[in-house]
Amino acid sequence: MKAINESPITTLQIIKPDIVKKYYEMKSGEELFGTLDLVNNTGTLSRIITKQDTFSVKRSGFFRPYITVRNEKTNTDEAVAYLQIDSSTVITINNNTYCFRMVNVWKNQWGWTNDKNQILIRYKPTVAGTIRGDIEVSKDFLFDAFLETISMLGIYFLTQLEDEILKNNEMIFSK
Repeated sequence: MKAINESPITTLQIIKPDIVKKYYEMKSGEELFGTLDLVNNTGTLSRIITKQDTFSVKRSGFFRPYITVRNEKTNTDEAVAYLQIDSSTVITINNNTYCFRMVNVWKNQWGWTNDKNQILIRYKPTVAGTIRGDIEVSKDFLFDAFLETISMLGIYFLTQLEDEILKNNEMIFSK
């Protein structure tokens, strides 16, 4: 597994190698930069693996949902973020603040911004074959220590959002 700053590539792909499993990879060609594995297909517990560390991510709460990011090696909570799909979800990791939000409504693009509202990472989700979308990393932020972690958290957010939309559609069409 590689770190993003070890490669000159700034566009990565979100790959879902198996259509049945909820397992995603962040790749460029054959180079792997991170993985997201939903521990079971019905829950919200996931494992993120990057070159730096392994994290478990758990969504909790009903009226005010939040996620907890836990470092599996040290068994400590790295961050807690309250989910705000209608505006932006703010997360602070190691004194760095990141916001996950929609960055382009018309093109369905989501992204991470820093506390100065500069775009660090842009997601371009697609539904075609096994590729689930592209990730563009801003050249100005290639050396961010948590770039892979927040990249994988963004994939987690998008998969959770996709699941919510599918569940809502099932409820609407089953009536």
